Amino acid sequence: MKPKRRDLRSAYDAALEAVDPRRAVAESMSLSGSILRVGSHAFEDVSRDQIVVVALGKAAASMAFGAQDAVGASRGMVVMPHDAPSPFALCVGSHPIPSESSLRCGEALLEFVADTGPSDLLVFLVSGGGSAIAVAPIADVSIEEIAEMNRRLIDSGMTITEINAARASVSRIKGGGLADAAGTRRQVSLILSDVPGSGPEHVASGPTIGGTSAPGDALFEVVGSSEIAAHAAADHLIAQGFTVSIATTNLRGESAVVARQLIDATPPGTITIAAGETTVEVSGSGVGGRNQEAALAAAIHTDRQDVLFAALGTDGIDGPTEAAGAIVDGDTAQRARESGVDLVTALRNNDSHTALTALGETLVTGPSGTNVADLWFVAKGPQPGWSARNDRMALL
Repeated sequence: MKPKRRDLRSAYDAALEAVDPRRAVAESMSLSGSILRVGSHAFEDVSRDQIVVVALGKAAASMAFGAQDAVGASRGMVVMPHDAPSPFALCVGSHPIPSESSLRCGEALLEFVADTGPSDLLVFLVSGGGSAIAVAPIADVSIEEIAEMNRRLIDSGMTITEINAARASVSRIKGGGLADAAGTRRQVSLILSDVPGSGPEHVASGPTIGGTSAPGDALFEVVGSSEIAAHAAADHLIAQGFTVSIATTNLRGESAVVARQLIDATPPGTITIAAGETTVEVSGSGVGGRNQEAALAAAIHTDRQDVLFAALGTDGIDGPTEAAGAIVDGDTAQRARESGVDLVTALRNNDSHTALTALGETLVTGPSGTNVADLWFVAKGPQPGWSARNDRMALL
C-alpha cells in the first residue's frame, strides 16, 4: 500500500489532537474542596477565587480555556500573537519579531502578576512563542534593539536553546523574571514544550522556571511535547497498515541538510517520522521558513524518486508565512521545470515559500492553537525508479 498525501496530513492531524492544549490542561487540573491539583502537585487551602491564571505563548488561549474548564478559574490574563476568543483579558503581541505591541504586553504582564496577593495561587500556562510576544527589556535597552537582536538570532543558525539564553540576558520577564515579579510565591507552571531535547526552562525563554527561579526550585509539569506528537502520528499510520519508525524527537541542524539525510536514511517501503526544530542560516532575501526550506531541498533531492516528504509546523505557521509547511514528492522538481520555477536558485535565496506556493505544494492550515515544534515525514516506496507523475492524482 502506497502512502498518499492525505495519509501524512491525517497523521499530522492526529498528532495535533494528541497535544491539544485545552484538553491537556483540563486533564491536568482539578479542584476538590480546598485542594487544587495541578499535574502531580497538590495545594491546600485554595478557593476558586484565589486561582489566578496567566497564559503566555501561541497556545495561550486554548490552555486558558482548559484551566477554566477544569476549575472554573475566573481571574487571568492571556498573551498571544493573534486575536482569538479568550476566557480572560487578552493582550496581542507580535511574533516572530517583537514590536511595540510586544512591549505593551510585557509591561501589562508584569503589572498583572505583581498585583497578586500572598494567598493567591498563580497558575502559569506557558507555550512556545512567548519570547517575542511579550518583552520587557532591562534598563537602557530599547524595543528596536530587542527586535534587531531577535532578527539576528533567528537568522544566525543558532539553536533555540542558545537563542533563548541570549534573549533572557536582556529581559525582565525571561529567565524566571515573570515568576519573580509576582506578589505570591504560590506558583505552578504547566508547559507545552516546543524545545525538543532541552529542559522546560527554555520554553518561551523560561519566564517562570528559568534563571533566578532555578528549575530545581520551581513547580512545573510538561503537558505536551514533540515526543507525544510523534508517537501519536506513528500510532495513526501503523493503524492504517503502514510500516513506521520514529527516527528522532530531537530533530536539529540545518533544515536542508537534515532533510536530505533523513530521506537517505529511510528504508524502502517505510515511513519515517522525525520531530524537533531545525534552523536556517539565512543568506538570501527570499521568503520562507525552516519547514518549507526542508521541503524545497527534499524536492530537489528526490527528483523522479519514489519519495513523499512533508515538513509541517505543529503551530500551523512556518516562519513569516501563512503556511504550516509543505508536502513534496518525486514529481515536484519536474513540474517546477515545466513551470519555469528554478528550485536551486530559490533554495540558494531562501525563497522556499515563493517557489513551493507557485507549485501548489505549501499547506495552509491557519494557527493550530498548539505548538510543540515540527513534524517531518518521509514515505519511501519499495522500489527505485518510480515516477511520482504517474501517481500524483492518487496522492491528492
